[in-house]
Amino acid sequence: MNSSPHKLPFQTLLAVALLLLTNYASVEVQGFSLHNTRSFSRRVKRSFRYEVDNAGSSRLWDSNSAEAGTTSDDSVSTISVRFPTSVEDQVRMAAVALEAASNNNSDQGVPQQRRHAMRLLLPVIGATELDDWPGGARQMMEAAAPMVTQMMLTWYKNQGKEIEAMEESVIDESDGVRAIFIRAKEDPKDDAVVVLLPSGDTFNTLESLEAQVGSKRNMILINCQWKRPSDFPTKQSAEFVTRFAPTFHCSNLMVEGDQIRILRTFPGEWRVFLMVTDDAKQIDWIEIGTTPMVEPSANNIIRDGTLFNYGQPNYQEIETMITSRDEYVPKSAMERAAAAFTFIKDTL
Repeated sequence: MNSSPHKLPFQTLLAVALLLLTNYASVEVQGFSLHNTRSFSRRVKRSFRYEVDNAGSSRLWDSNSAEAGTTSDDSVSTISVRFPTSVEDQVRMAAVALEAASNNNSDQGVPQQRRHAMRLLLPVIGATELDDWPGGARQMMEAAAPMVTQMMLTWYKNQGKEIEAMEESVIDESDGVRAIFIRAKEDPKDDAVVVLLPSGDTFNTLESLEAQVGSKRNMILINCQWKRPSDFPTKQSAEFVTRFAPTFHCSNLMVEGDQIRILRTFPGEWRVFLMVTDDAKQIDWIEIGTTPMVEPSANNIIRDGTLFNYGQPNYQEIETMITSRDEYVPKSAMERAAAAFTFIKDTL
């Protein structure tokens, strides 16, 4: 029996701390946990299909449109608004979004895009009891590099193009920021550059790379590390990165004790998914709301001390989506704390 009645168990103290945390901030976690996950496809409200025929012409279909057809051609890539159910599925969806954004669809009202920002939900590797990523950005890069390599191989294959060489180089020794230089086999215009986990400190290098890439080639930033204007040396550098629009985004956070994921695939909206569990402990992700994609302008790049985020839903908007559901039942303080504890424990 404990002779000190004023001491609380460690789990209780941690739960209280987590409760305070989830009351005032979202908790973002990189880990991709997909055990017992069912496909979201049966809940699809709207989807787009991006078609490339044998002649190389393309068209972006709205699947709800009367003229949307089907085809069995192997060159057809599909953009579906379903939720990705594995790391591999996420990579495929990112490749298709990249294909859609980088091709010229101006005749369908979809502008061509050569500068891309992509956020991948990384599989957790080497986690400890205290930290998902004890090795920091360098460890995240070890998780991101295989996904990015596969994404680029898939992207080129979907377009019927071949890669002659992929070369990796460290462009920032302090953080170990890497760039992957891709040389296409036939047309130099199909070359591309991918930068993994760039930070505000790498701005000068990014600006130099972007100038070398030119307007006809693709440049892709993966899991950018900046979050606020102070992460950049100047306002101009913060404005520079808005050239890289979110072609694909998949992130994980917790709001009011609920696990949430945010998904955006070009050219769609920001979509918010809530994790639910049935009686058999099977996990599902249901869509609870959307926010429109917002384009940058001179007036909104930096506002109220925050960086422009292309309309990505914030904590308060997601909280409203959760509480406005017909099935919503408010969680008690202890339920929110327990959910927070489980959420963090399961991602380690």
